[in-house]
Amino acid sequence: MSVQKVKINFEHCYGIHKLCSDFDFSKSNMQLIYAPNGTMKTSFAKTFKDMGDPRGKTKPHDQLDETLQSTYKVMVEDNGGNERDITPDEIKVIKSYDESAFKSEEAILTLLANKEIRQQYVDIFKELDDEKKSALSPLKRITGSSNYEQEIIDSFSDPGTKKRSIFEVLATIIDDVKQSNSTFDFVYNHIFDPKGKVRDFLSENYNLLKKYSDKYNELLSSSQFFSNNGERAFGTIEASALCNSIKGDEYFQSGHKLSLKDGTLVDSAEKLSEVIDNEIKKVFDNQEIKDIFDKIDKKLQGNQELRNFKKVIEKDKTLIAKLTNYNEFRKEVWYSFLKQVEPGVSSLVENYNTKKPDIEAIVAVANGSKGLWDDTIEEFKTRFTSLPFSFDIKDRGDAILGKSAPTVIYKYGDRLVDQDVLTDRILSQGERRAFYLLNVIFDIKSREKENKETLFIIDDIADSFDYKNKYAIIQYLNDLNKNENFKSIVLTHNFDFYRTLQMRILASGRWNYSFIAEKNDGEIRLLPGGDRVITNPFDKWRSECGEDEKLLIAAIPFVRELYGHQKGSESQEYLLLTHLLHDKEADSQNSIPATHNISLSDIESVFVYMLNVQFEFPDKTKKVIDIIFSVADQIQQDPHDGICLEDKIVLAMATRLLVEQKILTHIERPSNISKNQFWELYNVFRDQFGSDETKKGILDVLEQVNIITPANIHINSFMYEPIIDIGIDELVCLYERVKALYE
Repeated sequence: MSVQKVKINFEHCYGIHKLCSDFDFSKSNMQLIYAPNGTMKTSFAKTFKDMGDPRGKTKPHDQLDETLQSTYKVMVEDNGGNERDITPDEIKVIKSYDESAFKSEEAILTLLANKEIRQQYVDIFKELDDEKKSALSPLKRITGSSNYEQEIIDSFSDPGTKKRSIFEVLATIIDDVKQSNSTFDFVYNHIFDPKGKVRDFLSENYNLLKKYSDKYNELLSSSQFFSNNGERAFGTIEASALCNSIKGDEYFQSGHKLSLKDGTLVDSAEKLSEVIDNEIKKVFDNQEIKDIFDKIDKKLQGNQELRNFKKVIEKDKTLIAKLTNYNEFRKEVWYSFLKQVEPGVSSLVENYNTKKPDIEAIVAVANGSKGLWDDTIEEFKTRFTSLPFSFDIKDRGDAILGKSAPTVIYKYGDRLVDQDVLTDRILSQGERRAFYLLNVIFDIKSREKENKETLFIIDDIADSFDYKNKYAIIQYLNDLNKNENFKSIVLTHNFDFYRTLQMRILASGRWNYSFIAEKNDGEIRLLPGGDRVITNPFDKWRSECGEDEKLLIAAIPFVRELYGHQKGSESQEYLLLTHLLHDKEADSQNSIPATHNISLSDIESVFVYMLNVQFEFPDKTKKVIDIIFSVADQIQQDPHDGICLEDKIVLAMATRLLVEQKILTHIERPSNISKNQFWELYNVFRDQFGSDETKKGILDVLEQVNIITPANIHINSFMYEPIIDIGIDELVCLYERVKALYE
């Protein structure tokens, strides 16, 4: 893709009220967005999904207010500064999971296809197809059916077996066509209707038809003109064919005569026609056969197909006797129809037989060929380990040569299974996602082979994968990033995955090409997410917390966790820092001061030991809790921009300390709390005042504090995603609500 920039302007698109952002792809083919749940990720992907639909079936819109005018503008800029609208076929959205994506026939075919082999095949069949069209086109007029080619194939294909091509069928039946002497002049679909109504009628009334056929053959056998010895019959149809074959008097004018078995000599076409008509009349004037016909006739009123059939047999009652074997009669009819175009069919078959060795050689090469599809499968198996399913292409040669759509056969262990059974009943969620991802890879590889310029929108593709297989996905994303035709915007709500992609793929460019989505009053802002303070804030906190009050407070929960790992949760250092996360009195030995009495000097040695940092604060007698509330008040007043990790931690700490103080003004401090203090205080307050309507507002605030603040305080270097997920404005609002309880 020659695209250097992608410029997005979305308004009122699903959950996005406003998002304007430019993505610079000049030095990186991939951009990352960390989007906490509920921010914009799904709405962003859905908007692009609609834009990428060439049918334009669904337009991006606001799902709650249809009166709002939606804007969905995506411009691409090339390296010459030229701008244009992105086209639907340049957009490909890859969702975290999509059951409808399990149909990859077109992509698989692209990966299978050997263009050279296929072109040889196409060249041969182009000549055959042109000749076939010339030879068979009269059949439309003869049969009254425009689907004559498929009807011929179906008529000579056994159920459950692989259907043959029209050329194979004609080559097989050409001798029978040449020997055919039957003549039929009905519309093909009036007996062999596509809906199968006539077939069903014949099946339901088989006994009646059999009775008619038996009587008909009995009359032929007893006739002085007709005959039926059980193997060969000379009946009404054969007699009519004889009459047609010597139509006119040329045969008789040449001195020829026909001698019938009763001794009668026939010396003219008129006399022959008269004899045959009289003999046919004798057969069908038989009362028993007339009664059977009337019974059949009365049943043919159900629908249009049966009424059409009725007209055919009323015109020619001889057909009924043949309908007891519907499929064989169908073949006989086609022999008759093809007989009328025999010269063209014979020439076509001869040409096909001449080319058949070349065709078979091409098919053999196609069946044995290995292509990009096989490489894709092998790569997938190598990267995704311990998956219990496998697959292959059925009739690979046919798929490669375009004779049929590629059909994938699936195995679970050693057993063949249907795809629906595999995905719906057998595979785990992670295995289904891996199977889905394979279909995505087919699509990507197909686009790669066709050099199709694409903007990929990748929505949490690693969701629900274990760590081992997440790295397989990272490998694929790294492959994607190397293709200059591909640009991608990867969205995730997994901060660990986000950081991994930054380090493994973006590397030195991670500072410029990764973002964190933040929602503020409905508007989405993409904040720089590559700053080292975001991806690894602890380096800055450790080096500067000895002189910066905000960073010192933000580091308290982290240092506490380190002491918990090193010395345990009963160590003096751990308990001291815990007194700064909860409102506590001094311990029974008075070795740990009450929360409101802890000063900077009390925690200095704790930080010096763990972080090797020196306190540079001028007044070390200053109470830490006063610093906490002072910094929190300043954060509340300042404008908020960026991720503000330390701001969020300070606000969470101040909020919980303040609300615990409020609770303790209403209840007596329990003496037996050893852990989960806020939860215990909350339960005591709820038990005492849960039915007090005047305290309902306090309870509502307590519930919010209980839900939001713990995840923002109990942090370590491996898991601080909850701090990113929650917006700074939400924490400021909660802090203000807690402060309002004191008014």
